[in-house]
Amino acid sequence: MGTLFDLIMLDTRNYDRSITTLNENNEYIDLIANDAGRSLMGSHQENWFYRQLSESNDRGAAWRIIGNQIVFSRINISSWFGTFENPYNSDQWDGYMSNRNRTFQHMYENNIGNNVMLAGDSHANWVSDLVWLDEHDYDPATGAGSVGVEFAGTAVSSSGFGGTIMSARDQAGSLVEDNSELQWNEGYYRGYFELQISYDSVQASYFGCPSVAYRNPLEISLANFTVQSGANRLQRPVAGGTVESGYLKGGEGFDQTNATFNTETGTWNVTSGGIFDQMFIAYPDDE
Repeated sequence: MGTLFDLIMLDTRNYDRSITTLNENNEYIDLIANDAGRSLMGSHQENWFYRQLSESNDRGAAWRIIGNQIVFSRINISSWFGTFENPYNSDQWDGYMSNRNRTFQHMYENNIGNNVMLAGDSHANWVSDLVWLDEHDYDPATGAGSVGVEFAGTAVSSSGFGGTIMSARDQAGSLVEDNSELQWNEGYYRGYFELQISYDSVQASYFGCPSVAYRNPLEISLANFTVQSGANRLQRPVAGGTVESGYLKGGEGFDQTNATFNTETGTWNVTSGGIFDQMFIAYPDDE
C-alpha cells in the first residue's frame, strides 16, 4: 500500500504445518512444543516471511501489518482451559515456540519495528505488546522492550467465555494478570475490530454486539487503542485508561455504559435487560 504499509498474509493453519494438537496427542505436543525442527508454516513460507519483513523495512514502508490465523503472543491459559502442567494452547504459536523465537530474532536483530500482528480463532479479544519474553527486558507499565503490538479479534457468532459480562470479566482479569505482555482481554461480546492506519499511528477500534441471539444492527464500542510510529508498543495509558468491557491491565478503567449505536438509524441508546441478557441463540435440549 505505497509507503504506508505492507500487508503480509500468512497461512498458519494448512501450509506445511508440523503436527498440531489432535486432543489424543496433547501431552506429546506439549513435550515437543519447543523443538527446533517444528514449524508453523513450513521452511519455504517461513523464509519468505522473514524476507518480506526485511524487504518491507529496507524499502521504507511505515508499517508491517502481519495477518495470521492464531494468537502469536505467549498466553498462559491455566485459569481458562489449560493446566498448571501444560499452561499453554499448543494449537497456537505456543505449540511452535522455536518458530516464534526465530520470528522475534529476525525482528530484533535486524531492527525491524512498527510491526502489527493480527490474529483470531480464539473466540476472545486480546491486545498485547509484542515482546520476546525471557530474551529481552520488558516493562508492562511502559511497554519498553517491545518490538510491536498484537491485535486479536473474537468470533462473530460462536461462543466465548460464556456466563455473564461480569463472570467473563473475572476470567479476563485472571488471564491479564497471568501474562505480562497482555494488556487487555475480553471474552463476552461477539464482534470485530477495525484498523485506522496513518504514517503517524495505527489505531484499533473494537466493537461488540449486545446480542447475537437474533439479527440486529446494534454495536457497542468496547475499547480503542493507539500505537505511535516508532514506539513499538501500545500507547500509555492503554486504551486511554478506560474500556467498556473486559479487563485492562492494572484492573482500572472499567466503565460499563451499555451505550449502543444503531448502525441503521445512526442513533444511540442504552441497552439493558430483556433480550440483551441472552448473548447467543438458545437451542432446545435434544432431550
